Amino acid sequence: MSLSSRPTYASASSPGADTQSALDPKSSDVEVNSMEALHVSDALNDLDEPPDGGLHAWMTVAGTWLVSTVGFGIATIWGVLQNGYSSPSSTFHNDSVINLGFVGGCAMGFAFALGPFSNILTSHFGVRAPIIVGILLITVAFELASISRRFWELLLSQGIMFGLGISMSWIPAIALPSQWFKRRRSLASGIASSGTGIGAVVLSPICQVLIDRASLQWALRFLGFLALTIGLIGVSLVRQRGAAKKHVQYRVFDSAVLKVPGYPMYLCFCFLQFFGFVTPLFFIPSYSLAIGLTATQASGVLSVTTALNAGGRIVAGFMADRAGLLNVLITMHVLTGLMCIFIWLFAKSLGPMMVFAVFWGFFSGPYWPLSVPTTAKIVGMEKLGSAVAIQFLTNVIPPIFAVPIGSRIISSTARMYGIGQETGEAYRFLIVYSAVIPVCAAMLLVPVRLRFSRRLWAKV
Repeated sequence: MSLSSRPTYASASSPGADTQSALDPKSSDVEVNSMEALHVSDALNDLDEPPDGGLHAWMTVAGTWLVSTVGFGIATIWGVLQNGYSSPSSTFHNDSVINLGFVGGCAMGFAFALGPFSNILTSHFGVRAPIIVGILLITVAFELASISRRFWELLLSQGIMFGLGISMSWIPAIALPSQWFKRRRSLASGIASSGTGIGAVVLSPICQVLIDRASLQWALRFLGFLALTIGLIGVSLVRQRGAAKKHVQYRVFDSAVLKVPGYPMYLCFCFLQFFGFVTPLFFIPSYSLAIGLTATQASGVLSVTTALNAGGRIVAGFMADRAGLLNVLITMHVLTGLMCIFIWLFAKSLGPMMVFAVFWGFFSGPYWPLSVPTTAKIVGMEKLGSAVAIQFLTNVIPPIFAVPIGSRIISSTARMYGIGQETGEAYRFLIVYSAVIPVCAAMLLVPVRLRFSRRLWAKV
């Protein structure tokens, strides 16, 4: 309700109003403070009542979708690129899987590192400034990676610089749809984040063809030019709401949000669940090769995985608007773990691997569309910018160390059973590990869910 539509209790027509103010100066201060409180209340009401649609709202969703495509969409196909780096014709074929895994892991991990710094740019220059910087970093990173000849050059370019570019562009963008939607907030976030999966679906086979018919270097240059073109289009589409510019906090580190009940436990969930997401994603291509599939078939399995992941994110957003954010997060993470045990553990050929790609891909992506709306639910819209920056800091470590941990599990299993690391049996305990992590992460959300409601079928 606007200020002009509120009832006026003391006006010029009230004969005692001016006299009372003159006799009691404190009453004037009370009136001023009341007026300020009403203005703040109106602003927060505007922030909590977004338009839930409209041209600018859906333009922002489309722009965020494009930014997701050139960021995490490219990072998701690391398995295809790693196979290219490991091929005999590559300059890096003598580097170990663990070393190469650090490159892909750093790209994914550093993608969450600059949330607080991007908040500084956002607060001073608006939301587009960090996104533009991020897109330029991604472009330069791939052009430098294409001319890298030493491992440290590759790590700095395609690993760290690429990751920092994602962080600068994606973190400010992914929070924007939540400012424009309320009733369909989760669905809008799901559509926006699905750019990661759909981008990977398209880019995975394209990069494999470029690697096979041209070279890995030309595949990297293609990704750099693509990121620049699509990223700048995305920047031109995103919009920040006027109410959000004034009242959504973008602080470097706001420790006050850590005192919000349920938020620390939610941060623990954010940290743990990411191990369960990136480990299968990075090892699906190499496992496919280990069971005898061709590089093209392995790329196809990854494409199906990311395609269903994109669809699953949209469905997760749709269901969360109806069944509740926390309910969907808990359910889908449990199902993600079960898919590893009941399908992946027994997949020894192309058919079962495609079945696993369909079901695991569908259930494994709810964190991406629902993480920001869940944060908004826990801490409120006013603190969303600061809370999201802290939340994504918990996602820095898991991707960096997921491949080294997974590779160590594979080598230990191979040594235990006296088999080669390139065999499917060597992945046995890696698959079990990938199943346990998302289930444990889901259990961390149960106390947060019970804080809102203890009723089993409540929409939470």
